[in-house]
Amino acid sequence: MCLFPSAAAPLNIVSPTCRFWRKALIGVLAVHLVIILLDFICFSWWDAILDILAFSIGYCAIREEDQYEISRLLCYVMFLIFDFVFAGVKCCLFFAGVAGAPSGDKKNWQYYCYVVLVAGSTAFYLIGSMVAYRLYKSLKEHVEGNGVAQPIDASNPGYGGRGYHPVANDDPASLPPRDDGFKPFDGQGHTLGRSGGGGRTTTQAQPRAQAQATSTQRTQMDARRQAAIDRLERKARSTNNAPSS
Repeated sequence: MCLFPSAAAPLNIVSPTCRFWRKALIGVLAVHLVIILLDFICFSWWDAILDILAFSIGYCAIREEDQYEISRLLCYVMFLIFDFVFAGVKCCLFFAGVAGAPSGDKKNWQYYCYVVLVAGSTAFYLIGSMVAYRLYKSLKEHVEGNGVAQPIDASNPGYGGRGYHPVANDDPASLPPRDDGFKPFDGQGHTLGRSGGGGRTTTQAQPRAQAQATSTQRTQMDARRQAAIDRLERKARSTNNAPSS
């Protein structure tokens, strides 16, 4: 992720201390190139790939003077710390005779280059991580102590090129007038249902309610009459079906 383009612009920090440690880190990157070259000479391909990745991150973090990408610089510090740990383990295993050189057991010039690489890379990763961390610490102290102005955005030149937009608590008198085509209604409003229409509606609704009540009563009376007829029929049937003595 450290190699992808960052969404935030590099921080513009002008500080003599940061410039000093940036120059020191440039020297660290130069030695890192030598380490990468020795990796290829000694056939240490995996270490060469990791060193190229770390070098690219460190270079992108400080490639322009007074322009720093703190997130990438922190990634470079972490890379160097991890490389120091693994290089220290590899150095111990090599000089203990547990692990051999990638070029073989034959003690030729590549073997001695690998000896220099194993011992030198361990010291380099330690010193390089310290230098990179000092630059990171100086940048962090400068940002937290003095603050950093927001970088100018050329694509948004409004308000000094810093993309500022007025917010709700700005003074309305200081804002320019805006014509959005809105025209307030200056006529007379009317409300429906407040004249005689409401009375007519109530008068028309009363006969309908009375008709519905009458219909309901008739339905109930018909139901009662039918129920009485059904009871009489059942009683007559039971009398006819009774056995004679």
